[in-house]
Amino acid sequence: MTINRTWRIARPIAGLPGPADFTLAEEPLPEPGEGQVLMRTIYISIAPGARPMMPYAGEEPDVAHSGESARNLTGAGGAEPPPNPYRIRVGERMRSGIVPSASPFAGGTVGQVIASRHPRYAPGDYIFGGRYWSDYEVVDGDASLKVDPAELPIEADLSLIGRSAMTGWVGWKRFCDGKPGETIVVSAATGSVGMVVCQLAKRAGLTVIGIASGAEKCAYVTNELGADACIDRTAEDVGTALDRIAPGGIDIYFDNVGGFTRRKVYDRLRPFGRLIVCGMAAEYNGAEEDTLPTGVILAKRLRIEGFVVLDFDEDYAEFRAEMARLWHAGEIKVRQTVFEGLESAPEALAACLSGESAGGKILVRVSPDTSLA
Repeated sequence: MTINRTWRIARPIAGLPGPADFTLAEEPLPEPGEGQVLMRTIYISIAPGARPMMPYAGEEPDVAHSGESARNLTGAGGAEPPPNPYRIRVGERMRSGIVPSASPFAGGTVGQVIASRHPRYAPGDYIFGGRYWSDYEVVDGDASLKVDPAELPIEADLSLIGRSAMTGWVGWKRFCDGKPGETIVVSAATGSVGMVVCQLAKRAGLTVIGIASGAEKCAYVTNELGADACIDRTAEDVGTALDRIAPGGIDIYFDNVGGFTRRKVYDRLRPFGRLIVCGMAAEYNGAEEDTLPTGVILAKRLRIEGFVVLDFDEDYAEFRAEMARLWHAGEIKVRQTVFEGLESAPEALAACLSGESAGGKILVRVSPDTSLA
């Protein structure tokens, strides 16, 4: 155990990321410093929100330098400028969490402690708080959470009570203002955000219409998540389907994708309707763009609001307790699609961004999950 494989960004990326946009490097195994632990990565979270952190082709090059090139660029003895926590530069390690950590809840991987220099962790413990696509990682113990497999499966911190699930929970609880009898449309309804919103809205007495890609995903939305209907965007025009399913219009659009779909749902919002902008997965790769007419916003008194879950860490304890309670009671479901091996991480991200995965929360299993033994 002396080599650590890690994915790095190879170049600015045009469109959908693919394996050629990354380099799988072999590097020395890192050693933990004071207050840190060395973890073996077991699961990596894959989410659409990683794409806007990555470099886009055509932008001003933003390259991570080292050694002599860094001294020439900075005049600071090789020291690199501090990284933007919301961007990943060419040459940097690929990650699924924000660096530096905004909170103990902002990680992107779950693993097992191999060596510890933190009083709260011992070898063999399970930990949530890693951020990189790698076999091993040194993490800050204070910015991580110990995971108890007797309470929830260890991957729950990336799925059931992960950042994406919390995004859906916060969006529903704090922004939708949903009332019994209203109609809500949820795009990317089988995604890790959408499936939470669908279930919470249905529990609250709303009519729920999902949008997904493919008949199998739509069947999951209605049969398993309990939605009243689901539109297969690959087989039917979304606007035409909404006119058929909800001829009186809709009250809330929980938008995870942006792009061309947004306008078709937006045009069918009732007066005093709400458009909740959660994500723009269809626009991250530059394939789709959307504009909204401001005159209709005024005439219909629409409320358009975006949010970022990082602003709601104070809600984490309430979110976690509610989701764990609902899961143990069998009242909420979480679907997972697991790709095997660190080598599959670029493929998993491409499947996530293209909508070609089986749906649910997408994970990469990097090494054996010994918590199941």
